[in-house]
Amino acid sequence: MTRIYFPDEETANSADPLLSSIEDPDLRSTLVASAVDDHLLRFDIHLQGEDQTAFFDV
Repeated sequence: MTRIYFPDEETANSADPLLSSIEDPDLRSTLVASAVDDHLLRFDIHLQGEDQTAFFDV
């Protein structure tokens, strides 16, 4: 299981207990979508490797 967070919600993201529980900022950033332009976000899921997306063991 994973989650997606929106880049324009910094206050909500910083207050989210699950996102805050990820100590590594690089790993935490894999859950935040990237703004491509004013109307488009990008969220890539990498299953393994250097840019692996954070997954939660539930």
